[in-house]
Amino acid sequence: MIYVMIPLILLIVLTLSASLYAFLRGSTRRDRTELFRASTVAPSGRYKYRDKMQLGVDWFESQPKRELHITSRDGLPLTAELIEAENPVGLVVAVHGFRSWPSREYALIAKHLYDEGYTVLYPYMRAHRKSGGKYITFGVKERYDIAAWAKLLSDQRPDLPLFLYGQSMGGATVIMASGLDLPANTRGIIVDSAYYSPKDVIGTALVQSYKVPVFPMLPAMDLWARIIAGYSVTATTCQEALDKTKLPFLFIHGTEDELVPYAMGLQNYEHCHTEKQMLTVKGAAHCASYYVDPVQYISYLDGFLKKYGQVPLH
Repeated sequence: MIYVMIPLILLIVLTLSASLYAFLRGSTRRDRTELFRASTVAPSGRYKYRDKMQLGVDWFESQPKRELHITSRDGLPLTAELIEAENPVGLVVAVHGFRSWPSREYALIAKHLYDEGYTVLYPYMRAHRKSGGKYITFGVKERYDIAAWAKLLSDQRPDLPLFLYGQSMGGATVIMASGLDLPANTRGIIVDSAYYSPKDVIGTALVQSYKVPVFPMLPAMDLWARIIAGYSVTATTCQEALDKTKLPFLFIHGTEDELVPYAMGLQNYEHCHTEKQMLTVKGAAHCASYYVDPVQYISYLDGFLKKYGQVPLH
């Protein structure tokens, strides 16, 4: 019996140790400053557009911005930057992705939204740069933060249509937020390169990038998430929110997305039971659809904003 128990105990200890390392590496804050860096997961599909991105970042950073602050429901200080249009036609809460930040994620789209007359709030997600927090929760807790930001922005201009717009983890977060109690002037959700659930995207990374089996690694990581950060990677899926919401959706996804496979974007689209559109960009990697086909991207984006910005939500 002892010859069975010793290897079993060693396996458990090894799994718990490896999963703790994986959890801490994948969930703790790491405030990046460079646009791109070597990745152990997948090379960025936007790297070849880095010069254009830098120009967009420079424009964003040069704009007059108003800094806003709220406290999350679990006590974290959160910060967002507001770029106000002179005569706004609508409001947008634009949510960045995992270990990114607003000016990077919306490098080129920010100027377009401003030129089109949208006042845009750019939150810094919890555990990112200007916001407090040590742990990223992949949308599980962030969805409540975004709902709070939407309320703050809506309270300032309840007469204007409001949209939530997210990329990557930000996309999954705005889907999850769509199932919450959002302001009455919320008109639609724009989702670029979003995963279906925290469990699925973490599992995909474990298998594809790190060659680690999902079981028992993911359940062990979930245990550490519960103990250390107070959340579960299996706590929610985008489908749960999509089953509740009445809001229209625009889904955008590239066919060559290695970080969040196109199948996940399609899964979100198929589980959406409200009015919806899907822009598939052939050959686009993760969050690179705009760069691959800017004309089509802007056509879908502007069309969605204008269509639902003028129609009351029933």
